[in-house]
Amino acid sequence: MAANGTIRWGILGAGGIARRFAASLEHVDGAELVAVSGRSAERLAAFAPAKVYADGADGSAAHEALLADSDVDAIYLALPHSMHRAWAVAALRAGKPVLCEKPAALCAREAREVAEVSREAGVLFVEAMKCRFVPLHARVRALIDGGELGRVCRVDCVQHVDYGEGSLRYLEDPIGGGALLDLGCYPMSWVEELTAGDPLRVESSARWREVPGGRVDWGGRAELVLGNGIEATVDWAGDAAEYDCSALVTCENGSIKVERAHRPERAVVRRPGRGDEVLEAPYNPDDFHGEIAHFCDLLRAGAAESPIMSLAATVRNAALLDAVRAHF
Repeated sequence: MAANGTIRWGILGAGGIARRFAASLEHVDGAELVAVSGRSAERLAAFAPAKVYADGADGSAAHEALLADSDVDAIYLALPHSMHRAWAVAALRAGKPVLCEKPAALCAREAREVAEVSREAGVLFVEAMKCRFVPLHARVRALIDGGELGRVCRVDCVQHVDYGEGSLRYLEDPIGGGALLDLGCYPMSWVEELTAGDPLRVESSARWREVPGGRVDWGGRAELVLGNGIEATVDWAGDAAEYDCSALVTCENGSIKVERAHRPERAVVRRPGRGDEVLEAPYNPDDFHGEIAHFCDLLRAGAAESPIMSLAATVRNAALLDAVRAHF
């Protein structure tokens, strides 16, 4: 990092999520964008004044050049899902800490490889599961961990959006596309975090969309029973008529409904015989800020991994998604 403690970022990829990350980075103290890589120099020009690495081909040479740049302290990996594992491993082996856009990997095997390389290299890797880094998350966890509501009994999650026609190409990739990986990883992250043990029973179904070279899921539903008896449902859709994204955590002595659970700012707590309690915690200033600031703090502290989104959490989330796909 720079002598003044500033974390200098490089971004692999130039899509919409990369542009949103770059805009948020401007509001994070002690962080700056210094380089970006991709295929098209014209597209990367939007990230000025950052250095541009473009190769006019598939982006590989440009990404390799960015990873070799000694001015880059950390990587935000914003490439399509199917490219996450390979470039996360390449960055870690190059000594570059990685904040990787979700999902970090296509399956548990890939997630375990990334985790192993991170540990062996001693280089930080964090999956950017943004619902865990917004201010409301800490308030919800504190309430659950405090024990007032008793043991968690059920977790019921919905992630319904409408991608619309002309969806982004990465969603229609028969290898790394589909709504479960893109949308379902968020609700499954709540299930992963609030339960324990391997799934004892899984029932799932999917709706399919034909794409060039194969098909991808465009929605579905999964019911799980975890090893400690906690039940969970995950319902996701990329073609929903109405927007609905929420997580309902049912405990022995009440419940918490987290609204817009993929990037929440509001939750409603219900207890028997009492009025509803509303928890509100707006972003400061946006939904990317928390994950970026957390990652920068970890780097400055020399941390091996994140206590909020650990390597084990990334692997387990991928394993739960594997279990759902296995029962389609």
